[in-house]
Amino acid sequence: MSRPIQTLPHVQPPRARRKARIASIMAAALVISWGAPAADAYWQTLSSNNGGAGADAIVAVAALTASASAGAASVSWAQSTTAAGRPVSGYTVARYSSETGGTKVAALGGCEGTVTALTCSEAALPAGTWYYTVTPVLAAWAGPESARSGGVAGTPLASPTIDPPSPVKIANADRAEVSGTAGAGWSVTVTATDAGGAFRVSQPVSATGSGQWTVSNFNLTGLADGTISYTAVATDAVGNVSAPGIAATTTKDTRAPSVAAVTLFNGSGNAKDGKVDVGDKVVIKFSEALDASSICSDWNNTNPVQSITGSGVVVAINSSNSLSVSATSGCPTLRFGSVALGASYYGSGNLQFGGSSLAWDQSTLQLTVTLGSVSSGNPGNATQQANIPRYTPQTGLTDIVGNPLPITQISGAPASRF
Repeated sequence: MSRPIQTLPHVQPPRARRKARIASIMAAALVISWGAPAADAYWQTLSSNNGGAGADAIVAVAALTASASAGAASVSWAQSTTAAGRPVSGYTVARYSSETGGTKVAALGGCEGTVTALTCSEAALPAGTWYYTVTPVLAAWAGPESARSGGVAGTPLASPTIDPPSPVKIANADRAEVSGTAGAGWSVTVTATDAGGAFRVSQPVSATGSGQWTVSNFNLTGLADGTISYTAVATDAVGNVSAPGIAATTTKDTRAPSVAAVTLFNGSGNAKDGKVDVGDKVVIKFSEALDASSICSDWNNTNPVQSITGSGVVVAINSSNSLSVSATSGCPTLRFGSVALGASYYGSGNLQFGGSSLAWDQSTLQLTVTLGSVSSGNPGNATQQANIPRYTPQTGLTDIVGNPLPITQISGAPASRF
């Protein structure tokens, strides 16, 4: 009787077993090399025992706290290890400008790079509210990022400075210039508000690398005349917003001055009513104060009453009965214009009155010409009746902010005479 055949388990030869083990090691090595600092902190460990493979992972940091004082942040956290108890080699610290979402920013100062301690400090924390995270690392491996800390406040963003424009007038109301300083490259929003607060206008601008900013085309035509207030708010590169800069003010005046009255007055003493002679006056009243220097280049707006007089001040009346004023001394540049007298005061010759005077009174808004004695020609002998004089200003006369006085002829009322 024949015996049954016995099947024995297949046993790999020693050389085959070595090949299998090398393949297993290479597979595990691939698992390790697949990971990177940004990958999940999990890897396969190897054992000398063919069946002794295990797994490990880095545990997230716990008990993260952050605080700030005088613009510097202090961050601390609990020790992190792997699940198997291996100590991590360090930590990386980052911050966000919001509780959720936002852009991750690497911490600087003592928190920069890999920190081996359980605390670090970041001086000169940028403006805004910041939320910190800590990520444990082991060699080339990074663990999970921690939950965010509570918010800590950085150094408040410095408010921009403001240099207001010169008085806003007719000529520049649609292109006023406002300037100031802010952080280099910051965005600045300038806002102008009128006195009633009913109207405002804003204009964005960027500060230069040296921190200077200028808005040169600020259109303020929609704001009411009066006091204009300017404020500016800055935003830095990461979106932090400053408090408004200290408000600056200027005046807006877009009303042109006008002539309110032109009156001829007979002088006193030996003066004859209805005839031009010494002491007679021409008084021109305006709707508002003129810039005194626009009348006489040597005058200013500090002194309320200013005048020139003497032999160098001459009043002339031509054959068309138009009166004008000139000065050879006391006023390098004189602007007056002419007055059509409305009656025949001219007699003959080149009629001039030397030793005359021209005076400006800011409180009464009156420009007064007073005739001196006849120095040339002969005045008319007839006695003239009251009539309406007409004044034509000279180009260049302005109000205090620089609005020009229209050069159209203005009729005086009521009728008057020398």
